[in-house]
Amino acid sequence: MKILVIHSSHEMSAFELFLTRISSKLAATICKKLQAYAELNAIHMSRQLKVLKPKIWGYKGTIYKLRVDCGKESARIMFVKTVDNDIVLLHGFIKKTRKTPNKDAKIAIGNLEQVKNQVKLSVFPLEKYSNLANDH
Repeated sequence: MKILVIHSSHEMSAFELFLTRISSKLAATICKKLQAYAELNAIHMSRQLKVLKPKIWGYKGTIYKLRVDCGKESARIMFVKTVDNDIVLLHGFIKKTRKTPNKDAKIAIGNLEQVKNQVKLSVFPLEKYSNLANDH
């Protein structure tokens, strides 16, 4: 299983930019969870993994919403699985309210549409962020 992001013509994908804007400890925790999925070659359902409700948000498909807590910080990572069993990271955001904010759901749904329309994907450099907590 590969962890993929929507390819960017810039130096970093939108997901990488998100990781640079949060604490290195939270970024490393997110990457460790993603690394576990890649190593297991499967996503395991747990209290930390829910599905964004298509009936509420009006989209077709399955968008997974992974909860990642690290101290007082809490993030949500939204992703989909491909037919090849890879994961495409759609969006990440810092959780501040009980419900998924409209803006963040719409970004993930828009990115899902891009994935469905065969947008170019790149392999996400997990290792680059997994060791961030150790660097400080």
